[in-house]
Amino acid sequence: MIKNTFLILSLFTSSFLLGQITISASDMPNAGDSVRVSITNSIGGIDPMLSDTNYLWDFSALTPNAQRYEIFDSPFTFTSPFNLLFSILNTSYGKNNYTFTTIPLPGVSITSAYDFLKESNSSLKQIGAGYTINGAPIPFLYTSADYIYRFPMNYANTDSCDYKYGLPIPTLGYYGQTGHRVNLVDGWGTLITPYGSYQTLRIKSKITAIDTIYSTNFGFGSYIPRPIKYEFKWLALGTKIPVLQIDANVIGSNLTITNVQYIDSLHAGVPQVGISENSTSNFNLEVYPNPCIASFELQYNLVKSSSVKISISDILGTKTTLFSDESQTSGPHQNTLNINDLGLSSGVYFLKIQTSYAQKIQKIIITK
Repeated sequence: MIKNTFLILSLFTSSFLLGQITISASDMPNAGDSVRVSITNSIGGIDPMLSDTNYLWDFSALTPNAQRYEIFDSPFTFTSPFNLLFSILNTSYGKNNYTFTTIPLPGVSITSAYDFLKESNSSLKQIGAGYTINGAPIPFLYTSADYIYRFPMNYANTDSCDYKYGLPIPTLGYYGQTGHRVNLVDGWGTLITPYGSYQTLRIKSKITAIDTIYSTNFGFGSYIPRPIKYEFKWLALGTKIPVLQIDANVIGSNLTITNVQYIDSLHAGVPQVGISENSTSNFNLEVYPNPCIASFELQYNLVKSSSVKISISDILGTKTTLFSDESQTSGPHQNTLNINDLGLSSGVYFLKIQTSYAQKIQKIIITK
């Protein structure tokens, strides 16, 4: 009887430990964080709509077409004209939007988009954006925010919001969008990707949106419904961003995949895109993952051959560890910094890479 009771208790405890997780604001990014992701355009025929409790999603066969960083910029780094509307007073961080859609307005060309987000204990919401339209950067605030997540998140939670924004485009007209987002935590369980296995919550978002446009040159305006969009996101504890995200549009009666990205490590031979977007004319430095537990990967590009010193100092600058001191040729370089080999404990540090002509300093966080 005692053995049976112990067995039942053990099974119950094991089931509980593998049960659903709760996602809170502490699992979201902080300003300065960066996460490497792989991008692909195929999920191998798997139906992303499928979800349940204690479910197993096996995406281990995903193959990357390219890789990039998701970088969360501090408001202190925002440049003009974006810093006129967004600052530490109303924004937690900003990030590049790589999947923006075009504006259906004649004579308008968008070359980049940037999202501004506000995080609190109760939500993560988009409060504004910036488009580079016909070469000119144009920032704008949402008149109604788009609530990406509401915290805490548990299985079967549902919420919705109506977002809205609009921006005059000088000499060309006006563009705006109203949208309705419905978020449903429709499953929990184990997600397997090429990078690893995670206990996750699955969030399905359905977004319906209508564009409002007016062309000054043509003297007409119109309302244009966007295709229904779905976002499928698998969130795990402390990963900052979805471990896996699949975006899809409903075209006719079919679900058409438009974007797939997942947290991953560096793959040799896979194109690295967007790596130098925050670079200067001297050289760029990218550190991944940040925060880290066991090791950091450094990527930097030298515009000319130089002596290179890489060092790490504590936040007070009282202790400095020299990692590398050598001559290097121009071009891309990569290093891996093992935390245990360097004898570093949990905390905040400054990583400095110094050449004969410039230096870069990056704040890094170690969480053992």
